[in-house]
Amino acid sequence: MGAEAPDGVMELNTRLESKMVLKNFQTDALRELCTEDQLDLLNSIDTLRSQGISHYITLPQFIACGDQSSGKSSVTEAISGVSFPVRSNLCTRFPTELVLRKYPQSGVRVSIVPHQTRSDIEQRSLGDFYEELDDFEGLPIWIEKAKGVVGITMYGKAVSNDLLRVEVSGPDHPHLTIVDLPGLVHSETKQQSATDVHLVQDIVQSYMKEPRSVILAVVSAKNDFANQVILKLARDADPSGKRTLGVITKLDTLVPGSESETMVVSLAKNQNVEFRFGWYVLKNMDMEKGQWTLEHRELEE
Repeated sequence: MGAEAPDGVMELNTRLESKMVLKNFQTDALRELCTEDQLDLLNSIDTLRSQGISHYITLPQFIACGDQSSGKSSVTEAISGVSFPVRSNLCTRFPTELVLRKYPQSGVRVSIVPHQTRSDIEQRSLGDFYEELDDFEGLPIWIEKAKGVVGITMYGKAVSNDLLRVEVSGPDHPHLTIVDLPGLVHSETKQQSATDVHLVQDIVQSYMKEPRSVILAVVSAKNDFANQVILKLARDADPSGKRTLGVITKLDTLVPGSESETMVVSLAKNQNVEFRFGWYVLKNMDMEKGQWTLEHRELEE
């Protein structure tokens, strides 16, 4: 498109095109991404991130942001190959950082990185939350435990700005950090108060304004893109568009030949809302069809 993409954007482009899944990381594209020099650099960055340095120094990362139920978690799954135990009626309640690491031993680690506004006592208490898992089977339990620890309850607050960190390591894994942010809500509901609505927007904007964050602006084809505030926020945070990628989800919900389909096709062609690095389309998991796998999603797409 006439502009040289940042390294992070180029890496993500390759990743989206390589269509990887968790069980098979040995692809030519991923081998090219995992040079020794790059791994040394990314490991150093990740070490700094795990120590909470990102509160003071911005570190490179991808962030998936959009309206609630726009399909952000599906974007995270499609890029990383890691399937999260997310039910169709359950949205992200706190920033969830997924870290893939190349490491001799395989494993999954779950921890909480407290927000800097927490008191010293809260910092220590939340920092003690840590668990090592052999696989993903126990992940739903620990996500629920993390929600309770940070104070998210049915009758309490609905959103937290503390960070849930899920590290997935293995000898064949590429190195990638992607953050799935809480979905933007336009008005308060029974489940989310006006305070929660403002907190979510504050969380999303705080991540988007970081100059080393690559923004994945996720737009659902089910809703008029003009009404999805993520596009305005992305423009505000990245006026030149040098670190934003557009992603359209739920395309299979469009009626063939409809006006909505025509508008979305125009959007995908970078004609309506123009991003320097264009738009991508993605096939979401269809939970109504029963048990899905990432491999099935790839074939459907």
